[in-house]
Amino acid sequence: MTLKREWNNSQSRISYFLDESVNEIPLPERFTFPFYYDPHPLTKIAAAELQHYLETQTHLDHNFGLSADKDGVADGKMFGVLVVHDTEGRLGYLSAFSGKLAGSNHHPGFVPPVFDMLDENGFFIKEIVSIDAVSARIKEIEKDKNYQQLKQNIEKLSTRSQQEISALREQVKSNKASRKLIREKQKNNLGQQEYEVIEAELIRQSSQDKQELKVLINKWKQSIEEARTGLIQFEYDIEILKNQRKEKSTTLQRQLFEQYVFLNKDGKSKSLQEIFRLTPFGKPPTAAGECATPKLLQYAFANGYKPLAMAEFWWGASPKSEIRKHKQYYPACTSRCKPILAHMLEGMPVDEPPLLYIPGGSET
Repeated sequence: MTLKREWNNSQSRISYFLDESVNEIPLPERFTFPFYYDPHPLTKIAAAELQHYLETQTHLDHNFGLSADKDGVADGKMFGVLVVHDTEGRLGYLSAFSGKLAGSNHHPGFVPPVFDMLDENGFFIKEIVSIDAVSARIKEIEKDKNYQQLKQNIEKLSTRSQQEISALREQVKSNKASRKLIREKQKNNLGQQEYEVIEAELIRQSSQDKQELKVLINKWKQSIEEARTGLIQFEYDIEILKNQRKEKSTTLQRQLFEQYVFLNKDGKSKSLQEIFRLTPFGKPPTAAGECATPKLLQYAFANGYKPLAMAEFWWGASPKSEIRKHKQYYPACTSRCKPILAHMLEGMPVDEPPLLYIPGGSET
């Protein structure tokens, strides 16, 4: 099987099957059920070509964890292929990667993201800069020498207060035990009147101990509160900035989710907000819309291509957080992709899930 594409220089997003022998492979009658499947022969051919490119390319500065001489943290990736008919009915395939690759959303030969949050002229980067500026101001206040000195003074006062109060509590406890022994000893040795005199004195001592403890606690409480007065403005400014940062982040996330708009075969579009509104969590999870299969279908529908079959495979070292093996095929994830793909595949004939399929399988 021969497939050719100049990956390094081509602006084309589609690879065509150039070997006529693909005509002998029956096309799938229905689209792949994304969450449990055996890869169609055409997707295996497409995946093999993409894997060959990944093995031989030299321009992607990305550490997949497959080579010991690569710098940085190992970061394997899920890649996907989508076999399609183009607008002229020619058979080919599209390629995609999950998230970003080598620090970018755009690479020759791969479909673009549904929304490019890394666009330097886009609102996302500008708002991130604004949020980072707020965070920097918070750190600046927290590192202020006066602020740090006030905090240290309060910590010292708090430590001393705990030590003194603890010591007095132990003394009060010891005094109480001593008075108990006196009561037990004198009760049988003294007459009623003499014992009542002793008892009155012991009660007075007990009251005095309690009063001394109360006075000490109040004294330290007042001292610490007075010391904290100088912190009020600092902490108020920090709280205002943290609330501002939180509001900015929430607004930005909402705006971002609205920019991720997904098509289906009929051209109907839905944003992430709309898609996840009726799910149990009511909002999209982190990185929703960044997986390979939604990217592939989005590009196909936007360009009038007919999707025929999909497959995803892992490329790189196995991550610590989950089971992933190099070159092995995996289903689309359920938490992020299932609601999105339910919309994107609406109205398309799709393979029936097998009886042994359990919803909620592995994540991308």
